[in-house]
Amino acid sequence: MRVYRYYDARGVLHVESVLPPGQAQSGYEVLDRRTLKTLAVITPAPSPQELAEQERRRRDAAAAQAAAQRSAQARQRDAAQQRYRDQMLLQTYASEAELIRLRNTKLETMALILRSVEQTVGHLRGNLAQMDATVVEHEAAGRVPPADLLEARARTAADLAEQERAAERIHNDQAAIRDTFESDLNRYRLLMGAR
Repeated sequence: MRVYRYYDARGVLHVESVLPPGQAQSGYEVLDRRTLKTLAVITPAPSPQELAEQERRRRDAAAAQAAAQRSAQARQRDAAQQRYRDQMLLQTYASEAELIRLRNTKLETMALILRSVEQTVGHLRGNLAQMDATVVEHEAAGRVPPADLLEARARTAADLAEQERAAERIHNDQAAIRDTFESDLNRYRLLMGAR
């Protein structure tokens, strides 16, 4: 036979042969009737706040696990990409000198293009200055500058702005080429030293 030991809502201890309705939610102990030895402890059902806290912990743990998994996958992907880049680097270049030669060739080509663009910028600036002087002459003489002159000036100014942007892009490309080749060269040296 069993008896139940529990505390009621007021905190009063009870030992009874029948568990009152609703008491199961508050927790109780099952005792042997003769020895009063504890046979089982039934913990109280969690409160809504405890359930919410458990759910929050479960979500936090799941989010942390998902983040760790994404991080591990990203590391694996990065390692695979690095192995591929290393393989391509070693297959593409027979020597460090070959890598340096290609870098220098690319930079020389970019320098030629830049010189051409800078020459164009110089010509456009000269043309624009000449057109501005002509506009000033017309205005000083009390005449309205011709529409075709103003249109040509606007086109020249737009062309100049585009060429200046092109020169800036070339400078950026040169810096990127230097950085990429410097990185490749360091990696190549590391890989060749590890062989």
